[in-house]
Amino acid sequence: MKVAVLTKEVPDLEAQVRVAAGGASLDIEKQRVLNFFDEIAVEAALQLKESAEAEAYAVTAGAGTGIDALRRALAMGIPGAFHVDDPELADANPLTVARALAAFLEKEGFDLIIAGKQATDDEAGLIGPMVAEILGIPCVVGITGLEASGSSVTVTRLTDAGTEKYEVPLPALVTAEKGLFEPRVPAVTGVMKAMRAKIDKYSLADLGVEAAPPFKVLGYQPPAKRAAVKMITGEPAEVAAELVQLLRDEAKAL
Repeated sequence: MKVAVLTKEVPDLEAQVRVAAGGASLDIEKQRVLNFFDEIAVEAALQLKESAEAEAYAVTAGAGTGIDALRRALAMGIPGAFHVDDPELADANPLTVARALAAFLEKEGFDLIIAGKQATDDEAGLIGPMVAEILGIPCVVGITGLEASGSSVTVTRLTDAGTEKYEVPLPALVTAEKGLFEPRVPAVTGVMKAMRAKIDKYSLADLGVEAAPPFKVLGYQPPAKRAAVKMITGEPAEVAAELVQLLRDEAKAL
């Protein structure tokens, strides 16, 4: 079985984010990491590599970005990595990213593609299903269980109605939800090896991909500041009376 993991480099969740001057871009601290859900996907590929003797590779697409995410996957134990690197991928339409990844995956040939459920920067969850649609293969999103069995995989996902279980023929694409696996922490030797690893690069032209019309961000606006919390203390009757007054006079809810 040949497994590909789709990765994305995102701002660290602890990084400071501000709306830049002009309001059409964001000023983000230079702390970029492998997307949280993609780490789970990497761990899933490693589990298959160790239990089912699968080949595993990491793939990303970006305009000069994504190398740190790939090196994190390599440090965790993924043997090889590929980078679709092209200026057209800067702030690209998700369709362009999906086309680029799909073209590479079709060129190399993979049995199972694992992506994170969504990226923590845009929370869109578009790329995995779009890649599957372009390739014309089955897709199951948000899986919490994964087992390989010959020419198919058995996956589990949680829904509001309970647990669903599917047997999915390969080739297929699945997206990883929290709880699928606990990502391992890379060893120091793994990190050092990853820093020296060769990462093969491809352009959109190499893959015969035409960029879709780009997205244009019209503006960002920081969330409104929350009003200060007012604590009411005293006897129940006094608290109730003051609460009614606040709802009537300040909140205008009565």
